[in-house]
Amino acid sequence: MSYNPNIDFMAMWDAVRLVRFVQAELKCEIFKKSHKDYCPVITVGGSYPGFLSAMMRVRHSDVVDMAYSASAPMKFYSQNVNSTEYYNHITQVAEKSHVGCSNAVRSNLVDSFGSIVRDVKTMDDFQEMLSMLGICKDGVPAYIQQTGDGDIEEIRNTFYQELNMIVAYTFANYNMAYYPPGNTTSLYQACSLFLNQDLEPYERLSRFLLGVENSASTSAVVDTREQQCFNMSSQLPSGKNATISSGDWSGVGSQRNGQMWDFQTCHLLVEQIGFGSKSMFPERPWTMEWLEQHCQLRFGVIPDPYKLVHEWKFDDLEHLGVTHILFTNGLNDGWSVGGITQNISDTLLVLNFENGAHHSDLSAVGPSDRDTLDIQHGYVQIASILKEWLDSLSQHEHKMQPMKDSRQKNRAGSSLSSSRLQEPLLTHIY
Repeated sequence: MSYNPNIDFMAMWDAVRLVRFVQAELKCEIFKKSHKDYCPVITVGGSYPGFLSAMMRVRHSDVVDMAYSASAPMKFYSQNVNSTEYYNHITQVAEKSHVGCSNAVRSNLVDSFGSIVRDVKTMDDFQEMLSMLGICKDGVPAYIQQTGDGDIEEIRNTFYQELNMIVAYTFANYNMAYYPPGNTTSLYQACSLFLNQDLEPYERLSRFLLGVENSASTSAVVDTREQQCFNMSSQLPSGKNATISSGDWSGVGSQRNGQMWDFQTCHLLVEQIGFGSKSMFPERPWTMEWLEQHCQLRFGVIPDPYKLVHEWKFDDLEHLGVTHILFTNGLNDGWSVGGITQNISDTLLVLNFENGAHHSDLSAVGPSDRDTLDIQHGYVQIASILKEWLDSLSQHEHKMQPMKDSRQKNRAGSSLSSSRLQEPLLTHIY
């Protein structure tokens, strides 16, 4: 197996060393949790860092006392999610946000856009289609135009597949940001655009695409006078053999960040995400064969989807003896289909937010008038749970039996005291 030498990693053990360094700087007692100078450690993260937050508690319970994991895709990484569930949920939430959205999007992509693509017989037809859709003349990635050694049918089919991928993962991004739910969100605006009967189907798609490059800072709908064409190549991650369809079909991102996430999801963080008949996007099954081919060509690696779960056994936390992890999920979030959504034990707890999206409870603001009532109440519950666990440190040791291959022996002390603990050390995992 070969690795891209330009990609650097920060191992979980580096985070452990960082915690130990901070504890030393604060002159914290490290091992005796009941000592007055002991500094409790709480890891906090959302999304993939939410998974890492939980794994810090699983793997290093001698260092981490408790974990708060928001929107952690645990079941994706244990390979316990059906490949169609993610975009099925995206579709359901889009429909809930604006009635008629799912049929409008599917009709536009399958019937209208699909018909336009099928009528492409020559490269002149292809260029005419690009102009109609508002795609920059030189904005189509070279690999699309070189597909099938220039065969026009192969070119148009690859183009259709990749443009649909852009639409799908853009909706996925709007889904993650669908909080607080309402008609000011990008998801609602995108649905409104596809439902606009005053526009021709190709105009709806063209305006949607013009909003894609601006979606990080503006709305899903832009004034077409401000931007003349959509550069499809802007969606590519960096590196050799980059393609729009990458390791993560919810979208890897572009440029350097996209390259790194493409590698991660090509190696150990395999996410089975595809398009089934119940989603609003054209059907496209996810297969391990496709992923293996992509990852070999891209990075020279073979995906190993079960390595982490077999070594870390996070698919059965209670049996592993894990305690003191709080999982939270926004139920409008597509990633919630792979989250832990039910309490596992008295100290492996779950809070689900009906109006929440992707880690909506980690706004860094706290309860505000902007928040929905369930999130406002959630802040109170989260604080109460973590406080209760912190208070119990002076009476019980929050430790698990160390795993056989743990790098460091669990040496937490066992003496009990009613001494007041220092303020907790919060470790945010980004």
